Amino acid sequence: MPSGKLLEKKTMQDAEKPNERIPAWRVQQTTPAHQLKQRSPLARLGKATVDAISTAIEAALLLGVSHLPENWCYALAPHLGSALRAGVRGQTLANLQLFLGESSRTAVQWDALWALHKRHIGITTIESLKLGTTSKERIRAQVSVEGEEHLAGALKAGRGAMLFISHLGNIGAVAAALGTRGYDISITGNAMPRPYIEKRVSQIHQYLGAHRLLIGEQLPFKAARVFRRNGVFASFIDYTVVEQLNHWLPFGSAELNTNIGPALIAQRSGVPILYVSCRPLPKVGHCLSIHPPFEYNLTGERTTDAIAVTQVAISRLAQEILERPEQWWPWDWAELRPRPATRLDTAPTALGA
Repeated sequence: MPSGKLLEKKTMQDAEKPNERIPAWRVQQTTPAHQLKQRSPLARLGKATVDAISTAIEAALLLGVSHLPENWCYALAPHLGSALRAGVRGQTLANLQLFLGESSRTAVQWDALWALHKRHIGITTIESLKLGTTSKERIRAQVSVEGEEHLAGALKAGRGAMLFISHLGNIGAVAAALGTRGYDISITGNAMPRPYIEKRVSQIHQYLGAHRLLIGEQLPFKAARVFRRNGVFASFIDYTVVEQLNHWLPFGSAELNTNIGPALIAQRSGVPILYVSCRPLPKVGHCLSIHPPFEYNLTGERTTDAIAVTQVAISRLAQEILERPEQWWPWDWAELRPRPATRLDTAPTALGA
């Protein structure tokens, strides 16, 4: 493995390269105003009109999901999934084939997997939106937790805990499971494309008892405050929208551009890191699985150890995705590339339990 100095140099070099896969709306939100290319008055008017129409449609959808009977909502799930995934079929299938191997399925089977993915997106979107109007007692019944003793044990030291979470399954399950059970939990996230949706998502988190922290808003300092009060800080590890601290890590038959920032944040505060996964239950609901803490201070070199622990977590996630690839959300935006042949047989070293 390269030395710590070489890894630090690579990190700085990667930070200088533009991340072309970051959505345009996210670039608009995170780039200082003086650095943005100024639009013409006509272009600004057009964008404002599109945003207004989109917000009205989204508001109507949220209102409908909140008040329509559940069976009606779930009957609409495939259509909602198709709308939410409009225009990204090509990129989604390209990434799926990189991860699974293009020869692993026939053309008919790829089409079937695409249909399952759209249905999953529709169903879990409805489930997440309904969290804001569902009683907490019912939420706890629908979202169970296994391995809670691992989190309780990690918090006994009084230093807080870092959770590595992902976009597999229902992305609202972490807030639903832990927020309603009284944990002091803060969850990172990307700002939604439009203020109305961001406001609604934040309201759902608040109702569930979880704090929503946006990427780029001094997260290391906010995480340190969470840890000082023995709280839980949950960070997504499988989708990056920033340009710094990214590394290409083995991911199925491909490599995933992965951010090691969450691991570095945990290292600086000396808190335990626990991997968390979500899977659907046979009939209804989801199960949140909390795994034992990682051992991550192996070499004493922060970047090396951060890459190692992130790689083990990403490898666990990849194994789960192999079992249910239709349930991973960011197939359309995740940065994947072919995995070099020299690394195909390289397995990560196990860290902790």
